[in-house]
Amino acid sequence: MNKIILFIGLLAFSFSSAQTTVLRNGEFVGRSCSSYGVEPYVGVTILKIKNGKIIKVTFQIIDTTKNEYFDQNYSTHFPTQPIYQEQCKADWKGVLYYPVQLLKKQDLNSVDALTGATWSHNLFVSSTAIALKKAKAKTENN
Repeated sequence: MNKIILFIGLLAFSFSSAQTTVLRNGEFVGRSCSSYGVEPYVGVTILKIKNGKIIKVTFQIIDTTKNEYFDQNYSTHFPTQPIYQEQCKADWKGVLYYPVQLLKKQDLNSVDALTGATWSHNLFVSSTAIALKKAKAKTENN
């Protein structure tokens, strides 16, 4: 019986001293190449935070060589490479999907990659993590 009471007491203490992260109000930008440092693509996420909640997410991928945004027509750069064309189409779906999921779930770790859109997912996660880090206020105890 004493072990149960001790366990419950420790559990209550761990919850009461848990650290929570508070997001500051404002707009925060994250830019990242993720692990693709040799490629000319940069993911850019803009988060708008209000009352500690993400209320708007904008995500784009920029081709820094061509100075253009990755969009639904980007596959036309690969007219003789159908595999790249399909990859571009799948990743474009990710560019549209990931911000909606983050807005809905409010947790970056809960935004799963779409099949075939891992590249855009990795760029989204890395750039969004940077924006979230900028948005975080000091850590507080509950």
